[in-house]
Amino acid sequence: MSFSGLSPGNRRILARILVMVQFAVLILQTILVIAHAGAVKHDYLFAEIVSIFLGALVIASAGYSLRSSLRISPIPKPDSPLIESGIYRRVRHPMYLGVILIGFGLSGYSDSLLAWALELILICDLGIKARFEDALLLEIHPESLHYQLHVSRIMPCMGASCKTSCSMKSTSD
Repeated sequence: MSFSGLSPGNRRILARILVMVQFAVLILQTILVIAHAGAVKHDYLFAEIVSIFLGALVIASAGYSLRSSLRISPIPKPDSPLIESGIYRRVRHPMYLGVILIGFGLSGYSDSLLAWALELILICDLGIKARFEDALLLEIHPESLHYQLHVSRIMPCMGASCKTSCSMKSTSD
């Protein structure tokens, strides 16, 4: 999926759609939790609580690392630096990881087919949002190519993204 040909207006529209889908899914998952609160037997309540807590912790850690660069839109602030420290040393989009973990906890609590379908929609939405943001970051920060090649997108250390050696020179070397 290529985002480079999108006009600034279309980029803003895509960003808004991705954010709206993300929040709509989370709201629907929360409604399902409320609707199923008394009806569902919770065999995995501890795991659901841990998932939500870890998600919130990851989001808080990412927010702390981002500080003034923080925004809901995948379109980066033009004057923001490339953040590669803190939790961003392990994962490029920890906020999305946190949201996915919260969604897992909510879906597990609801334990309905609809809740799990919503979680899949959320994962797909955040995957597209992460790719979109990576493309935009690369335009603003060409040096982010090295970072993008060596740090996992959403899940820490998945696949070939955890390379420890590289022929590319980092700007911090």
